[in-house]
Order: sequence, then C-alpha cells, then structure tokens
Amino acid sequence: MTDAVADRTLEAQALAKHYAVSTGYFKPKATVRALDGVSFTLAAGRTLAVVGESGCGKSTLARQLVLIEAPSAGRLLLDGDDVTLHAGATPDRRLRQRIQMVFQNPYASLNPRKKIGGALEEPLVINTPMPAPDRRERARSMMARVGLRPEQLDRYPHMFSGGQRQRIAIARALMLEPEFVVLDEPVSALDVSIQAQVLNLLMDLQQETRVGYVFISHNLAVVELIADDVMVMYLGKSVERAPKPLLFSRPRHPYTRALLASTPRIDAKARRARLMLAGELPSPLAPPPGCAFHRRCPHAIERCKVEVPLLEDSGDGQLVACHRWREIG
Repeated sequence: MTDAVADRTLEAQALAKHYAVSTGYFKPKATVRALDGVSFTLAAGRTLAVVGESGCGKSTLARQLVLIEAPSAGRLLLDGDDVTLHAGATPDRRLRQRIQMVFQNPYASLNPRKKIGGALEEPLVINTPMPAPDRRERARSMMARVGLRPEQLDRYPHMFSGGQRQRIAIARALMLEPEFVVLDEPVSALDVSIQAQVLNLLMDLQQETRVGYVFISHNLAVVELIADDVMVMYLGKSVERAPKPLLFSRPRHPYTRALLASTPRIDAKARRARLMLAGELPSPLAPPPGCAFHRRCPHAIERCKVEVPLLEDSGDGQLVACHRWREIG
C-alpha cells in the first residue's frame, strides 16, 4: 500500500441530524434527534461496522456520510478536508469520486428502464470527461471484477437475480474508484448462500483497491466476518466502539452484550447467557433522561436515570458509554 493510500481517512466529528416533525394541529413541532453526536475515524483498507436495532440511526448516519442530507451539526472530514462545507448544495464531482454508497435493496437501486451498461457508465458520464469507448471498457472490466460476464452489459435489471443486482450495484459504486464506500445493509435482502458470495466479493475488492468500508448491518454474524472495528449505536448515539476481536470477546456495554447474546452460535463455548431486553427502543421524539438505555438495562442504578454517560476509553482502545462498565465487567 502506497503512502498516499495509507494516509486516506474518513472522520466523523460529532455528526448529528435532527428533524422537525409535526405532532398535530395547533401544536408546536417536535424535534427528532435521529443522529446525536456520532464520531469515528476510518482508515483506508479497513472496515468499520455499524450495528444496532432498527431505528437506532444507522441509515441516517449513512445518508450523512455521503451528504444525501446535510448534517444538523458536526463535521465530516475526508483526508482532512471538511466536506460538510458542501452540504446543502449539490455535492461536487470530487466528493462523489471519493465516497460512494451501496443501498440495501438491490431491486430498487437500479433503474428498470436502463440497461446495465448505461447504469455503470452513468457516473463516468456525469463526473469525468472520459470518452465513450473508454467508459465502455471500464464497465466491461468492472463487470468481470464482480464476477459477471461483460456481454451482460446489454441486459436490463429484471434479467438478473438479487445477488447479481447487488454485484452490479457494487460495481457501479466502484466505477469512480472511490476512497470509501458506505454499504447500508448490502446483504440483508439476499439469501444466505448469496450473502456469502457478496461478502467475499467485498473483501476481495478491498484487498485489491484498499477501499475503506462503512458497513451498516443488524446481523452480527455477518459483521464478525467482515469488520475490523465495530461501533454499536443506540437511539442515535454510539454506546460502544472497539476493534472486532475485543468487542466480540469482551463486550463492555449491557446493550452490546444483549445483541451478542441474541446471535445464534453453533459452537457451545462461544454462546453467551441469554439476556432478554425488556420493552422497545424508546421513541426519539421523547427520549428518556439520563442514559437512553436505562429503562431496559438490568444493571441500571439511580445515576443512570439522570446522567448521560459519555464514551470512555477502557484503556485498550475500547470506548464505552456506561456508568457501570467496570462493575459489570
């Protein structure tokens, strides 16, 4: 890996996204804190997995990272450049070339009326002066890299399976040779056997190009396979962040423990005591005071009800936002 590639970083600094929503006629609008001060740093060639229940803010974070939406607060740095300066306007070509996104649904992310060749070439048409013959050759080469035949460029999306469509979506995201790719639940809509093929493809492409991934998922078995680092989110906040081996072998936060305990394990030694979470994820319209998790946490004390825990380094690079992580061990 060259020094230039090794220096590439994607850094989020206290990213937040708040929405004003109507609560009824003649009532003031309420604020939904869908994302509330999330920070991380991702280096080239590595994968950061973002996990949590539905509604915790994972997809909102994805939209901020590619500036589909402008953050309400915080900064996003690409290789040290603050790209949030472009937020609210159409992202410039340089930004699109540096960070791309693969969406969850392979059936909805491709235009059914456009041939696959046109879909792959479109990013080059919009963002580069590359002549048509070179664009076509790039598309053919990318089809081969994702395990599809170049002659399939003249087919329409409905002529492909779900796994093939997701391969095409990945190929389209890589056409501009981005530094980072945000993958929002990229295999959740696929059969298990196809999931393994797509995950292997992603890891092979990362090894070849040193692209960095932000991999958003609720499936911890998939995360354990592909991630280098893991960030656990709850109600718009990061509650734990650690290298994958540490998080899976020694989770500090009670919520992380509950997520891991819910993951099926074949190996009996790897199974954890079942921890049932009471209640549902609180509404972001009316988050509880103190620690957002305290109403569902079996270790909560009075302090948890009134004081918001901050991310704290446990001393080995594992960050946890819990008042009692030392006691519960």
